[in-house]
Amino acid sequence: MKASNSKWVNGIDSLRFFLALIVFLSHIPNTFAHLLKANTLPAFRTMGMIITPLFSGTSAVIAFFIISGFVIHYPNKNKPFNTKNFLIRRWLRIGLPLLVIGAFATHFKIYGLIPVWSLYCELIYYTLYPLLIKIKVPWKTKFLIAFVLSFVVILVFAQNDVLALIHHTSKGLVGQYWQLGTLLTWIVGLPCWLLGVILAEEFDSMNKDISSIKLWSLRLLIFLLSVSVQVLRFKMNTSVLLTGNLLALALFLWLRVEFSYYKKHEPVRFFENLGKFSYSLYLCHEIFVFFIVKYITVTPLTYPVIIIVTVAGSYVVYLMVEYPSHKLAQWLTKKRSAIATQPK
Repeated sequence: MKASNSKWVNGIDSLRFFLALIVFLSHIPNTFAHLLKANTLPAFRTMGMIITPLFSGTSAVIAFFIISGFVIHYPNKNKPFNTKNFLIRRWLRIGLPLLVIGAFATHFKIYGLIPVWSLYCELIYYTLYPLLIKIKVPWKTKFLIAFVLSFVVILVFAQNDVLALIHHTSKGLVGQYWQLGTLLTWIVGLPCWLLGVILAEEFDSMNKDISSIKLWSLRLLIFLLSVSVQVLRFKMNTSVLLTGNLLALALFLWLRVEFSYYKKHEPVRFFENLGKFSYSLYLCHEIFVFFIVKYITVTPLTYPVIIIVTVAGSYVVYLMVEYPSHKLAQWLTKKRSAIATQPK
């Protein structure tokens, strides 16, 4: 922790940055894989096939959901809860940048490049959270109910993906985690978000000292599991809609180790600072790429340039849009609190 009275947890911003980076890398062509697969030597072609599914954006988003549940619940557990202030802060924090960038994208007819499905889910979870607090049922029970409900929704509304798995065919397979649209995807993702709430409930009692070897071994395992999700989808007709919430259980265990580790170890400040604008990177990366590739062809040489320009541009968006939105949300809630405490 930054301080004994702080409710922020070291390491979270670093994790957010790398997860946003994975989503970003999943949306640009893997030029190194294409180059290797075009080689005449079988060994190089095999290597190209191996590195093609390296970046699973959906797996990263599921991890984002878990972190979001943690970040929302940890500062608010076991303390008086002001619903109006909470909703103002969260809706402005997420909604105002989305509104500004959405207006820009709409002007250029590229609104579809914004990963809005996950942001809509987040806004729904924020809105539901005050109601979930009032339900006097253990959070683990709420998670189990949401987990079962998510698969009921999948079985009812994504039958084509289920049949594709059973019959080992790609016919009718959609395969996307967000394929059920705005009305139902939030139900699918809710158990992932609730895993973050459970993590927040357990955090203060997590005192185990985690070694660097164990941490890096688990990171490698999680990375391989996320790659497996990609392989299962494209090679074995297994929809991410079916594997995503199962992967979330492994991601939960991984994040538990991450948070335990950073209780006793300092994170790299450089990555913590990059994580401050991870939301802007997540929100805008495809828009930046859309404009960059008009002038720069994606090649192994320009690949790092595109990444650097996009990350730098996202920082500018953070300074111009995201940070002011955050400050506005803080100012409004403080103003409301001050007015509420004034004598009548």
